[in-house]
Amino acid sequence: MATLLLPLLLSGCSQAPLEPLTGAAVEAAQKKWEARGAKAYHLVVHVRAPRAPAVVYDLEVAGDQVVKLIRDGRVVPPEEMAAYSYSMADLFKLLREDVRLAEAELTPEEARPADLRVRFDEETGRLDVYRRTVGTARRRVLFIEVMEYEPRPSAELHGSAQ
Repeated sequence: MATLLLPLLLSGCSQAPLEPLTGAAVEAAQKKWEARGAKAYHLVVHVRAPRAPAVVYDLEVAGDQVVKLIRDGRVVPPEEMAAYSYSMADLFKLLREDVRLAEAELTPEEARPADLRVRFDEETGRLDVYRRTVGTARRRVLFIEVMEYEPRPSAELHGSAQ
């Protein structure tokens, strides 16, 4: 039994730790993504928001546009997709906004992120994991993890939107 668990434990340990999120880190990762990331891709994102059950988003993206979205196994109609957009462009936008809020002096202390941690994919710059902790006494944590990423030919995705 122990020999079966060892590879699982080792595979979990091989990932780089989460680093503090900074504006420079977001900019560098986004530039890498724009240079090396796919223009069309399939993404599965696990999101755990404060005081809400975890949700899995399965999406197809073409040209920074979500063309197909499944939320916890339910197809999301096109008119509702914008509310659940977790494309890489939208994830980078979220990260930039969180960095801005963390640095903003006018934001109330209890609303400011207390700790922002991130891990980007070394090869493409895409987001792997993001954890935002807000508050001190009653900590609220947003956790976003990319579970699957698969580049796709653009033509294949355009057909799935219909």
